[in-house]
Amino acid sequence: MRRLFFTILFIAFLLPISYAQRSVNIVFIGNSITYGALHQQRDVTAPPAQCAKWLSEQEGVDSVYFRNCGRSGRTTYHFLPNAADVIPAGDKTYFGDVVAKTSELVKQHPGVPLIFSIMLGTNDSVERKHNSHTTPDDYVRNLVAIIDSLLTLWPDAHVVLNKPIWYTPDYVTKGGSIGSKQSQKLIGIYADRFRDVISRCKAGHVHLGDKDAYDYFKKNWKTDINEEKDARGKSYWLHPNEQGARKLAEYWGKAILPVIK
Repeated sequence: MRRLFFTILFIAFLLPISYAQRSVNIVFIGNSITYGALHQQRDVTAPPAQCAKWLSEQEGVDSVYFRNCGRSGRTTYHFLPNAADVIPAGDKTYFGDVVAKTSELVKQHPGVPLIFSIMLGTNDSVERKHNSHTTPDDYVRNLVAIIDSLLTLWPDAHVVLNKPIWYTPDYVTKGGSIGSKQSQKLIGIYADRFRDVISRCKAGHVHLGDKDAYDYFKKNWKTDINEEKDARGKSYWLHPNEQGARKLAEYWGKAILPVIK
């Protein structure tokens, strides 16, 4: 009888721990892929929205509050704290936008852990009029500057770095950006330098994120990426459709989940 009593007491002690639910604030930083380009209802179907939904359905996760800071055509340079000093005159800068949206999110949900999910590099990899392929060293330097600045403002936050996804090479956008096989190679080189970024940032606060979505889209581009026409009228595939965004969101979610827990 005494043994039964202590067994019941032990189980009762464990139950609150086993079923503890945790809420989280997430700010997604990226380009048009994060933004949800070409989606009819991007507030619902863009990767950040679908990632938040997926995470909220996982055991141990309660509410997921998020902001989508994806901006079409943007590189790591555009998110630098001093972006106005290094990008072409007339280009918009977005670090201030990230800070404003993060501040709003944290104010609305105080005391909730904060995570930044970053997927930048697609536009860094292509050849542009004013940015001919961001070098791997500059890519690392830019990410470190962005992350250091965010962690200075929110010291308890965590950052997850996700590898940019696959896209078909050999396209020329109407804005003059050129995606080539060299661009594709840079995507892999950028991701291989994530450990350099982590080693240069606040210890324990920056994490390797997803790398598997790249190969998924390389195999499933016909079904999960929108077909578009470039400046020459040639078809290319770059932006995930609603189905592809849902899959990308799941990859992101699986990378973020361990950080939440």
